[in-house]
Amino acid sequence: MTKKSDSYAQKTILQVPYIVKKEDDGYVVECIDLSIISQGDNLSEARKNIREAILLHFKSALELDLLDKELEKLGVVKKKNRLEVVPRDLESAPIELPVSS
Repeated sequence: MTKKSDSYAQKTILQVPYIVKKEDDGYVVECIDLSIISQGDNLSEARKNIREAILLHFKSALELDLLDKELEKLGVVKKKNRLEVVPRDLESAPIELPVSS
């Protein structure tokens, strides 16, 4: 039986970023940091499904004693038995696309 960490005994809410893409037949959502993809027929369902997939991912990581490693992918580090989120920004770069001649 796997020993579960006591460091997550308190309820913690973490904002996990994901990207939403509109497709012809619904929505695709992707949490790039955790390599999780889900979908839904409508935006509400897609959001619900990605939250559920991320939660299940974290539960599995906790059971396998890998939660700290997974949280690090999101910029979360443990300092003195507290979780801290390392600030980060989402940036984009203008890229000129090549055109065929």
